[in-house]
Amino acid sequence: MEVNGLTPVPDSYDYDLIVIGGGSGGLAAAKEAAKYGKKVMVLDFVTPTPQGSSWGLGGTCVNVGCIPKKLMHQAALLGQALQDSRKFGWEFTEEVKHNWMTMTESVQNYIGSLNWGYRVALRDTKVTYENAYGEFVGPHTIKATNKKGIEKLYTAERFIIATGERPRYLGIPGDKEYCISR
Repeated sequence: MEVNGLTPVPDSYDYDLIVIGGGSGGLAAAKEAAKYGKKVMVLDFVTPTPQGSSWGLGGTCVNVGCIPKKLMHQAALLGQALQDSRKFGWEFTEEVKHNWMTMTESVQNYIGSLNWGYRVALRDTKVTYENAYGEFVGPHTIKATNKKGIEKLYTAERFIIATGERPRYLGIPGDKEYCISR
């Protein structure tokens, strides 16, 4: 078989589908394909941010976006509810203080449990997971490089690119004055 009449293509591949990106879109696509009997691999790798942040499966929302923000918001709501409860007859003498370290540890533990749950869900659906950076090196061929720099080549009939994006300034007037980035 040939692609565009030029490049020989193998009759079989390592995988039916390789998904690049372990966020919500990539994970959902991988599990759905596996549900239909496809042999699937997920490659997910987070290049550390300039501040050195890196994270596990689940993407930006789960690890450093929506989920931690909502958990911290809930912590703030609980603190406000304690204050408001006195208006409704709750009496307590103990001084109420917030411990930032306890809250951030709880948030990180919750996120860690989500990361683990995603890995288990992939394993349960027989999706191969590799914490590696995916780079196309030819038709139907991808190079996966892990954090130790070890490279492996994989082939697939099809690919899904679900990498998301890091926030960045747009290079337009007002972007640095009016945009917020992590």
